[in-house]
Amino acid sequence: MSFCARLSAVAPWALLAIIVLTLAALQLFDLELWSHTEAPGTPEQALQVADSSTCSLREFLNGTAAGRIVVLAVNGRPSRVTWDELYGGMVRVGAQREVRPIRGASFVLVGAMDARLGSAISKVGVQEVEAELEKGQEVGSTGVLAPCRITAKSIGDSEGIGRAIISVGGVWCSPNRPGVNVVVVDESGHCVSRAHFR
Repeated sequence: MSFCARLSAVAPWALLAIIVLTLAALQLFDLELWSHTEAPGTPEQALQVADSSTCSLREFLNGTAAGRIVVLAVNGRPSRVTWDELYGGMVRVGAQREVRPIRGASFVLVGAMDARLGSAISKVGVQEVEAELEKGQEVGSTGVLAPCRITAKSIGDSEGIGRAIISVGGVWCSPNRPGVNVVVVDESGHCVSRAHFR
């Protein structure tokens, strides 16, 4: 077999290996660039709201006023306890009872406290999922209007490093820590509380 024949037999496999390694490196180092208007700095620099993660997810949701917008995004694989609390608490935010994402999947939910069943926006997937609302847009069919632009992105543990990004009015509010990240937005578009639950 000549050198050219060997090279043509190996070249497609080598090219495929380079593509796979490049995609893996992009996920590992998270080279997705967010504009400075979308997510300036880190959550700690951009937001001075206290992180309320000292309670459970159930207690956090129960302490949230009716009508407030609640944004949930999963980073990685939450613990079994937190995942069970998420199942129970999603209904309070307007999720359908049938929504049962697999633990470790990418998942975002945008709803309103005490909204009717099935009125919230939820997205689940193996790869990154995103929910985005423009100012004045209704949050699903909750009857609540978004007071500003709200963006939520999630990556579970299927793509390596997880991520949960929540931006409210151009400010990065998510703690972006492993587990379920939650941000509560009031009618004026301010993040009034946030938390993460491992």
